[in-house]
Amino acid sequence: MEHINFFSHEKISDRLVLLNEGYSMVHRFTIGCIIGDEKIMIIDAGLGMVDDFRQYIESVVGTEKPFLLACTHLHPDHVGSAIQFEERYCSHLDQDNPNTRDFAFSTERRFSDLQDFALDSKVAIEYCREHMIQDNRCEFKDIKDGGIFDLGGVKIEAIAVPGHSAGSMAFYNREENYCFTGDAVNTDTHLKKMNLDGFRQYKKTMENFISRVDEKVTLYPAHLPMPMTIEVAKNLVQICDDIVEGRNIDRDPMGETIFHGRQNNRSVRMHYVNNTCIVYNRDFANEGRKTPVVPSENLNFYSHEKWTDRIYTVTINYSMVHRITLMVIIGDEKIMCIDSGHGIDYELINYIRTFAGQDKPIFLACTHVGIDHAGGAIQFDEFYIHKNDWASLERCMPRAKRLEDCQPFSLYNQEFYEYTEKHMCEAANLDNLRELKDGDIFDLGGIQVECIFTPGHSKGHMSFYMREANIAFTGDGMNIDTHLKALNRQGMRDYVKMLEHFMSLVNEDTMIFSSHLNRPHDMSVPRNIAAACQEIADGDTKFDPPGEAIQKHLASYNNPAIKMHYHGNCCVVYDSSKMTD
Repeated sequence: MEHINFFSHEKISDRLVLLNEGYSMVHRFTIGCIIGDEKIMIIDAGLGMVDDFRQYIESVVGTEKPFLLACTHLHPDHVGSAIQFEERYCSHLDQDNPNTRDFAFSTERRFSDLQDFALDSKVAIEYCREHMIQDNRCEFKDIKDGGIFDLGGVKIEAIAVPGHSAGSMAFYNREENYCFTGDAVNTDTHLKKMNLDGFRQYKKTMENFISRVDEKVTLYPAHLPMPMTIEVAKNLVQICDDIVEGRNIDRDPMGETIFHGRQNNRSVRMHYVNNTCIVYNRDFANEGRKTPVVPSENLNFYSHEKWTDRIYTVTINYSMVHRITLMVIIGDEKIMCIDSGHGIDYELINYIRTFAGQDKPIFLACTHVGIDHAGGAIQFDEFYIHKNDWASLERCMPRAKRLEDCQPFSLYNQEFYEYTEKHMCEAANLDNLRELKDGDIFDLGGIQVECIFTPGHSKGHMSFYMREANIAFTGDGMNIDTHLKALNRQGMRDYVKMLEHFMSLVNEDTMIFSSHLNRPHDMSVPRNIAAACQEIADGDTKFDPPGEAIQKHLASYNNPAIKMHYHGNCCVVYDSSKMTD
């Protein structure tokens, strides 16, 4: 089988490179590469499903300096290629646990996990079956809390962050103020084996971590390829308090795992604070309570986060992997909601009212007529869509179609299906439909929203720009995974021009929010996407990996023509069969 490259990278500074290992359009691992004057430090070693991890890193940073590997913890997707490095470190608290070691170095486990990370892609699975590291069992030197790795001109401090595993470590560059946190600090932090005492201890762990890093630190977690802030750790502290106190957790939605062998456990839930969640086991969290929390049938799938006094993001949380991000802009006279999800229930407007107030009318503007963007439109007295997408309304809006489409976002969770079958919104009232045009300005009172035509993902795709706040909402048009499967070679060239036009209209320091990740992007994302589109148009795609879809009912599922092309750590998902002209 022809070579496939599952790696990408982006240079952050002369001394920091972010590496990416990605087996599908959804699942990827962030790996740190820190360049000292004397040594190069690699943080985590991926899944080890291909044997060219070390070779790829050397192609980026050269072979002149020795490497050392430091693993945040001893799990299969963090130590998979560790055997390719001579100097290796991991906490003895993970190493000394035989169950953890057996789990981390099981060839069968790694291959099983790959199938889920690759979304069952036949191309990826067969390639990795042939190229995976078969025996990756190896020894590590210990890492102690407070230990310093001196790379020459760069010092990295180890900070113990136990919880996800007993020996979890974060690695902090105090001078440049960034920290790699593994699976210990993330907007989705998995603590499914933890009881109440564990959550009390994890809260102390997070408080200690917060006290040891700078307030403006940049956090790089292992499973979302985007930087985060210390606010995530602060949110985790509050979540621990909520779980321990049993506060507002009775309506927590299901937290479905990607791993088939562990799915549909109704005790696994997600608790959110400010769009950050802990995935936990409700049975364990109830152990020792005087009054156990009784789950409610009235689930809450919504969370929100404040970015300015007027601008919020709302996420609809389908699973521990998939969410739909919306934006809410609060004016003195009106409230604007951008996108509405699938319409899984009638609670969206009620939820917005909890933080936006009860006294102003709310209207909807959709980035495009995607099933997962316009599905809740019936809840609004007015909704706006570009006319180029009106023809898609009949296809996307029927209740049965939306019910089918939202299931893969829940990772086919049975409880989610039962809920949505009962509560799914009816189709929108098209009498409430209004035309959205390029250049339109919505004056909400005290804040204006500019409409920018950004076609490509759909014929009528729109983005929205709040100039005074330097914030844009770009739907599916500019994301670290941008889906352009309908475009041919000329379409890719046209998309480059569209992106260049968009970038000419907004400020360079604009904060960009997209529809499927709840962290902000910067302007490097549209630049990377433009470069990727140009490379696809030029045919520079020889080693592109498969770009598997999450929807098993779609024709694009397990379609070998669907590929991912990376520039930096951003990718464009495209149909290679359309690039033959």
